[in-house]
Amino acid sequence: MFTQDPPNRQARRESKRSAVLSVARSLLASVGYEDLSLRAVARGAGISPAGMYELFESKEALLDAMGAASSAAMSRSLRAAARTAAAPCDRVVAIGLAYVRFARRQKDDFLSMFTRSRSPRRSLDQDVPADSPYALMRSAVAELLDPKTLQRADPRTLEGFTYGFWSLVHGMAMLQLTTLAGFHGDFDEAGQLVLRAYASSLSSWKPRARSAKSRCK
Repeated sequence: MFTQDPPNRQARRESKRSAVLSVARSLLASVGYEDLSLRAVARGAGISPAGMYELFESKEALLDAMGAASSAAMSRSLRAAARTAAAPCDRVVAIGLAYVRFARRQKDDFLSMFTRSRSPRRSLDQDVPADSPYALMRSAVAELLDPKTLQRADPRTLEGFTYGFWSLVHGMAMLQLTTLAGFHGDFDEAGQLVLRAYASSLSSWKPRARSAKSRCK
């Protein structure tokens, strides 16, 4: 009696899963979330509805998997960009530009990460996976700050600065994918200018005493 080699079964399953995710991304872009169905995805991937449900038991499970795959792809892009920069300021700029370029290059993947999926993190008390895009951005921001200053600061400081960094690059990405999609301009140059100003400002940050004067009120 012959039995199928388990590694072969696993490889076939992963191959089907990859095909399903690819079809689902294309369909999501063309029909939207409401009209996306597991049966339509199964038909496009060339598998039976029963085979589809063995891979993903619901549309939500499929969307979660799409988001996870897109997040992993983005992490690879950000990590590769970080390796090209030696200085902390340059690393923040490189990661920020890589984030926006990923959104432009892989629009469907990018949008699938944020359209329906929610962060599993519910508070600052919970940490994030070390290889997630957010963790990579947080690490880059931490390298900009003086270690002693950061140690004395409120524990929420690093998270707040990372949130600002994320908001900055995500806003750039969304504008370029939507309102400014037809605008002809050097977005990379503008992005580099803004990100370098952000990184430069952050690198010299010190906790300000309440009585300190500032031009920014």
